[in-house]
Amino acid sequence: MDKNSLLSTRVVIGAILIVLGGLFLLDNYDIIYFELPDFIFEWQMIFIIIGLILLSSTRDKTAGLIFLAIGLFNYYPELWPLILVIIGLSILFKKKTWSGHFGRKGSEGTTDKGSIDDFIEDVSVFGGGSKVFHSDNFKGGRIVAIFGGSEIRLTECQLAEGDNVLEITALFGGSTILVPRDWNVNIDVTPIFGGFGDKRIKDPNLAYDKSKRLTIRGVVIFGGGEIKSF
Repeated sequence: MDKNSLLSTRVVIGAILIVLGGLFLLDNYDIIYFELPDFIFEWQMIFIIIGLILLSSTRDKTAGLIFLAIGLFNYYPELWPLILVIIGLSILFKKKTWSGHFGRKGSEGTTDKGSIDDFIEDVSVFGGGSKVFHSDNFKGGRIVAIFGGSEIRLTECQLAEGDNVLEITALFGGSTILVPRDWNVNIDVTPIFGGFGDKRIKDPNLAYDKSKRLTIRGVVIFGGGEIKSF
């Protein structure tokens, strides 16, 4: 999803929330009256709505699918075997590499996919730890933290030329990302009942290489995360 699409999605979501909030406020003061079905306010429906919003507004669909599944399976508990089917399918089709997923445009318009060793994939579920990555041409990857978290050390890596994307999804968890001080890093993380902070030590005399950039993008739900440098 490009930046313009993401902005449009946020505008739509924001407008819907403003309209709904205004209608409920007018109803509370008896200016207008309307009645919604009771199931709208059940927690399962709230999870389903959050899941649909995440599926439409983020590139990484993991958190959206989890919220959607929790809501649907509590409405229809007999569907729980589908969890096994989904896990099985994800294992079968796991061979898709990061180089294919994060292929980007080079300086002459060609697609630079790079080596799979230049991308990271870290998944922490009900646990975590400290992990050190090494790459002379780091291009991004994906970090998933669900009821857990990890410390990701990229201080031994060199950033690749151009725009590089590191996707992060945190659900009741979080991650700390350590990067070299001279990296040009842009943070575009959407927090929902959580946060993602920039704790880097800033040096006003340090010149960043504008030809290399790492964008940390994703969503944090009931969790947190931060980026640091040493």
